Amino acid sequence: MKEEIVEASPSRLTDGLRDMGYTFNTSGADIADNSIAAEASKLHIRATLDYADEVSIMFADNGYGMIEADLRNAMLYGSKKRASPKSLGKFGLGLKTASTAICRRLTVVSRVDGIYSIRQWDLDLIAERNEWVLLTPELEDYEEAIELLNQVSDENGDGTVVIWEKVDRLFTTAPRNSIKTHLRNSMLELGEHLSGVFYNFLERENEYPDVNITIEFEDELHDIQPWDPFCRWLEGVEPHPNDPIPVKKGEGLWEERIGEFELHAYILPNKNQMSKDTQDKIRYGHDNQGFHIFREGRMIYSGGWPNRLFVKEPHLNLLRVELSFDHRLDDYFQIDVRKSRFTIPAEIRSKIKEVLAAVRNEANSRYRKGSTSKESQSNLDKAHEESGKAIDKQYEDSINSEVTEADESTQTATIVNGRGHEEVTIKIPINHEEDRLVNHVDSLDNGVLWCPALIEGNRHAVLLNKTHEFYKKCYLPIQGNKNAVKAMDMVFWALAEGELSTVNNKDKRIQEDYRIQASRILRNMSDELPEPPETSENAE
Repeated sequence: MKEEIVEASPSRLTDGLRDMGYTFNTSGADIADNSIAAEASKLHIRATLDYADEVSIMFADNGYGMIEADLRNAMLYGSKKRASPKSLGKFGLGLKTASTAICRRLTVVSRVDGIYSIRQWDLDLIAERNEWVLLTPELEDYEEAIELLNQVSDENGDGTVVIWEKVDRLFTTAPRNSIKTHLRNSMLELGEHLSGVFYNFLERENEYPDVNITIEFEDELHDIQPWDPFCRWLEGVEPHPNDPIPVKKGEGLWEERIGEFELHAYILPNKNQMSKDTQDKIRYGHDNQGFHIFREGRMIYSGGWPNRLFVKEPHLNLLRVELSFDHRLDDYFQIDVRKSRFTIPAEIRSKIKEVLAAVRNEANSRYRKGSTSKESQSNLDKAHEESGKAIDKQYEDSINSEVTEADESTQTATIVNGRGHEEVTIKIPINHEEDRLVNHVDSLDNGVLWCPALIEGNRHAVLLNKTHEFYKKCYLPIQGNKNAVKAMDMVFWALAEGELSTVNNKDKRIQEDYRIQASRILRNMSDELPEPPETSENAE
């Protein structure tokens, strides 16, 4: 076999690696990883604007520094492996790719036993010469960085400063007169991000090393406080611990345990049991429901349901899940260089769903119980009943389909409509003891906002999901306005009847998907509606 040694273009490669998906927050966290890996107890992040509104950002720590040879290795793309597999900086790329995702000039100054080392990558020079030109700048050009290092690490103490210059990707469209405001906001957002990512290191009462992180901009200092995504400090939080879940590979005699992970759930108190300040502190909402995942104590995933274990829905806002593991399961969970991708292998998804099933139902129930007052429910109940009476007056002229069979035990019905008199069998809620054409219920399949239903005499009705966020933000404010409720109810009844009047065997799944998608869109759009008015009592 013939071999050929080839070389990649430095210019093309460095430009390509800028687009790995880093954000300012994830880039900053990657630099902080290196500080913690160097056993730093202090990290100071300073952003400055010069007279020309050019941004520079410095990350200074008091961890063990690097001598010349070590710094040169650290600056290489694909540097040598760290001695400890537990290291937060483990791929040999993070320092470079995280930095150059935001800036075009990366400089590192490090000090060991009072001796300085300095190296620099300048992407403009690499692009100009298409060579790996690693620079050694003059130390006197970085006096501010050395002053910051002296501030973080006792003068002549060990430590490192990472400097970002030619920052071109922090904000690209901000007007010049608002750059200072944008930079300040970006630094505050970075601090908020780090407060969760490094919660275990900022929190003092655990087995992880203690780290102090400070954000500075324009002489404005912020000491980052730990943010516990599971709100274990909050009265009323209900923990649901579980035994560690083992991970094995191979079968029979070759079966081998390669590690284990922790999976614990926490149910928060209902939103209307918390003050606005408390809601802000716990970061209540869609974005933080679900999983918060930690590798070696460092958060790598925050909020959501990986691999679509569940669908993000308002009634899961009270459920937060802790999954933690160590370096032995890096390959198993497919951790990437940015430490932001996390994949739950298919073979354990059902196990995780099984473990979380009961607590998910409990969180769902707690959310629903506190979502709407009894008084509001009663008002809407009466308003929907009035709507049904109004719709009934136009009922015969509005329907364009006939139910030929309806089985309440299987919740299926056969329908013939105006599209070629084709018989179509569909799944549909059926309650022959109900007589109202419009009704609101605690939940609907797939979390939809509305769906067609059949009531006594196989009359066509509509069900509304009163725990859907759009329902609450639309109907609660208008509960005292019967005409407004009636108008909305007529819209949803017409949508339901339109579905029954046009459904056919070929498209019935498409129509169901349409309802699911429309409900999800309205759930998202409800974020732009004001919160429902406070009610005089909470459901018990």
